[in-house]
Amino acid sequence: MKVSFQTSKLYYGFPIFILAYQDQRFGYNVTTCSSSYSLGDVVVIGVGAEENAAEQIKHHQAFTINIPDEKTMLEMEEAGFSSHREKIKQIGLDFSLSKITQAPILETCPLTLDCQVERIIESDGICHIFTKIVDRLVAPELLDDKGHFRNDAFAPAYFMGDGHQRVYRYLDDRVDPMGSFIKKARKPS
Repeated sequence: MKVSFQTSKLYYGFPIFILAYQDQRFGYNVTTCSSSYSLGDVVVIGVGAEENAAEQIKHHQAFTINIPDEKTMLEMEEAGFSSHREKIKQIGLDFSLSKITQAPILETCPLTLDCQVERIIESDGICHIFTKIVDRLVAPELLDDKGHFRNDAFAPAYFMGDGHQRVYRYLDDRVDPMGSFIKKARKPS
């Protein structure tokens, strides 16, 4: 039987990303996030309403979601552990600008989503930012010879834990196609 447990927070596994945005004070800036979900061409992220990122995104109405892999964990942590500073130069991140949104595209991250803000709902100190994905950018090695995304080659880090301890989890190279378990279960013995 399951038991109830008390914790101040619970992260049950969310991909970590580096949010990159235009910044009125520093030109461009970054921070680390793990609160997001996507459906089709929509991505919703959550950031603290008092954070610099929230203020800048409200003003510029665009940002990029840059998804690191295991090789980029130091940069990911550095982007999240300091605030209200110019972090792109401090960390030494190479970037180009989106031709669509003018938000930074981080070269070190193998996958980037270029996002245009459609709506922001502020509730209980959190900005829930609804966006339209206007471009998807990927490192060439993550595409097969037909231009399809290579799920087996991409291994983002996941953030999980509770109020006691938070950790990063990594994916291994196992891949099961969607529907394969039902297919196996329906096969006659």
